[in-house]
Amino acid sequence: MKRILKWLALALGLVFLGWYVSRADLEAIGGALRELGWLAPLVLLPYFCVYIADCIGWRMAFPEKPGVSFLTLLRIRWAGESFNNVIPSAYVGGEALKVFLLRGHGVPGGVGAASAVVSKTAQTVAQVLLITLASIVFWQIGGNYPGLRPGMMAVFVCGVLVVLGLFWIQKRGLLSVLSSIARAAGLQLKAVESRREKIQAVDQTISGFYRRHPRRFLASTGFYLCGWLLDTTEILLVSHLLEMPITWWQALCVEAFTGVAKALGMWIPGSLGVQESGIVMLGRLAGLPDALSFTYALLRRAREIVFALVGWALLYGHEQVFSMKPPSPQSTHDVGRQ
Repeated sequence: MKRILKWLALALGLVFLGWYVSRADLEAIGGALRELGWLAPLVLLPYFCVYIADCIGWRMAFPEKPGVSFLTLLRIRWAGESFNNVIPSAYVGGEALKVFLLRGHGVPGGVGAASAVVSKTAQTVAQVLLITLASIVFWQIGGNYPGLRPGMMAVFVCGVLVVLGLFWIQKRGLLSVLSSIARAAGLQLKAVESRREKIQAVDQTISGFYRRHPRRFLASTGFYLCGWLLDTTEILLVSHLLEMPITWWQALCVEAFTGVAKALGMWIPGSLGVQESGIVMLGRLAGLPDALSFTYALLRRAREIVFALVGWALLYGHEQVFSMKPPSPQSTHDVGRQ
């Protein structure tokens, strides 16, 4: 059944990609890319700045000092995000990979897992704030498209519900929620029961973080919000390089809801097709020229491929370093402590 669903998701993505290609003016896109020329690598700079801001946000989500350098955290986060962008796992697989890689640097699994949950919550709160701002702007610049305002409101309400749901789950505890779901469905989750003590420890670490470090959570949310805002500079930069300048408000609207489109296509590998068609439709709503929207969608996909390749190379590098490490009393002690 899972395999069938995966093939259906991929087919859906290909349908959206076909729509994108069928509507694209390939000659105009080719002309725009030729106009960029040697300036094309500049498109990578805004997203690198986003990675820096997001990594700071993640560092602020640790209940204690992680004990690893910022550069190491950046490499681990880069590898995890690359996993999320390639493997359709509802953005959970990359978080698990980050926890696993942190363990290799002596960070206990419970601490790593707690930081992943708190940082993902902070990132989601920041995204909802961005969507709220973009919704207000969209109402002003989006014209009289039928269903636009109800659609913006629906996205905003869903985002708020997701945030409230995350906090509710963390307040009750993941173990308690999973057990309640299992009882309601008449299931016995042996995997959960066998890890009861570890899950309870993570739940306690998360709840303790919110009690003892509320300012760190606010700081984490703030850095993630900075990351989302920096993300808008990518399409803004592309528009100016292509001499099709747009306003920052237009860039904000497209970027904020492109994130929503990617979330809707999270079960499709790389949100293939969903992201491209979403950018084009959002560009039209925000008043962008079609040539800019189609070209930006292609450049964004190219940027994601470059960052994914770097991330997988970093992951491979981590595996090589760990496999070459000779056993030592210190490393044995670290493993036992975990």
